Amino acid sequence: MYTHKSTHRWFVGLIVSLTAAVLLYPWPILGAETVPVHPLTAKPTLDGNGADWAKVPAVQVQLKGKLGIGAITVKCGTYKGEVFLLVSWKDPTEDTQHKPFVWDKTQGKYVAGPQREDRLALQFAMTGQYTANWFSGNSFTADMWHWKAARSNPSGLAHDKMTIVSTTPMKKAFETKAENGKTIYIRRPGDTGDKLYKTVRYTKHQGDMVPKYVLAPNPKGSVTDVKARGVWNNGVWTVELSRKLNTGNKDDVVFRKGKTVLGGIAVFNQSGDDKHDVSDTLQFRF
Repeated sequence: MYTHKSTHRWFVGLIVSLTAAVLLYPWPILGAETVPVHPLTAKPTLDGNGADWAKVPAVQVQLKGKLGIGAITVKCGTYKGEVFLLVSWKDPTEDTQHKPFVWDKTQGKYVAGPQREDRLALQFAMTGQYTANWFSGNSFTADMWHWKAARSNPSGLAHDKMTIVSTTPMKKAFETKAENGKTIYIRRPGDTGDKLYKTVRYTKHQGDMVPKYVLAPNPKGSVTDVKARGVWNNGVWTVELSRKLNTGNKDDVVFRKGKTVLGGIAVFNQSGDDKHDVSDTLQFRF
């Protein structure tokens, strides 16, 4: 039989446990769009071709923003310890160059060109009060899979990173204001491991246009966990991605059967970091 003190301790312990559960495993959001993750009967081939996804139900996810991308098609599934996603969207142009150096004859040197690659970013909540709106004022940590047409696609990868949004100052963070007027700090560190690419500098003329970034020949580490392949065909990008349900790395979200993970999707159309269309908060239901 509980005494008054033991009941009090039990109650306090329960509150602490529930608080930890909310922080570690974000609960579903009422009214948020659900993206079901289906069991697959075969392993999809990551080739940017959706033919082997024909029998998997699709979800049309609406993006919001000034680029006018509109709805994108999303399919998700699991097979033997891996999660697979297919994302496709309309894009009239295939943009596979990012900030190339262009030779300026007048200055006698290279200057940054205006070209920007097409990109796709997916986020999955890890801790905190996740929302696809970084400027809501909420603090959270999320796993980010950043597919880049120039800087990751040729390597068969998506850049595995994290998104950290906090009201507490952080080193190497971008300081800005949330919609509620509070100061927030945003960091997007890459996962542990090798760099996927490096910047090249040119001291003399080597062509009218040369690449700014050179891909690493064989990168390793948690940063390479997400395999991906994107193909542009007839005005449509089709990107397929895969990753282990549990990589064992602390900088990766863990997916489990029966678990719902909050997330979001953004698409960049030959645009910089501040210009992209993004979904509302989604629920990926395994």
